[in-house]
Amino acid sequence: MSTEIIVAIVALVSTLVGATIGAATNYALEARRERADKERDKRNHAIDVKRAARLIDAELLRAQAAAAMYVEKRHWWSADVLQLSTEAWQMHSGSIAPDLSDQAWTAVIVALEAADNIRAARELAVDAGLAADAMSDAGAEQLAPMLRDIILGRAALAPFVLDSPPAAGELTQSPRC
Repeated sequence: MSTEIIVAIVALVSTLVGATIGAATNYALEARRERADKERDKRNHAIDVKRAARLIDAELLRAQAAAAMYVEKRHWWSADVLQLSTEAWQMHSGSIAPDLSDQAWTAVIVALEAADNIRAARELAVDAGLAADAMSDAGAEQLAPMLRDIILGRAALAPFVLDSPPAAGELTQSPRC
């Protein structure tokens, strides 16, 4: 065999080996990049969900405090001290919706409706001039299920809000009024 053919074969084999090494390296780098992108996206999603859950939970915590004040102390809260809204829910529900189970989703929706109903009941009492009066046992009995619904909604959000699971009864305790 002539030297020229041997050189050509060696050059061809070298080219094939080099191309294979280059392609394998590019494939490995792309696979690593995709894995890093997926991990980054997963981390960002977890951050978005935690942010949404904490903001929504803060709204429910304020509603829980307001309901507890009414149910336990028999008076409405001062609007100067406590404002009830569902803005965080309206802004962030899309971030947390895919991560909530059907049961948790329902519990959060019911809790937010209860918070809206409590806010509306207070507005009616203010409009009727009854906000400063002591509340009846019957009125407290009507709001007690709403307080329970809010606590259940907060419990449904707890896995997304807290870094560790809540202790038994932690969310069912009334916040300080």
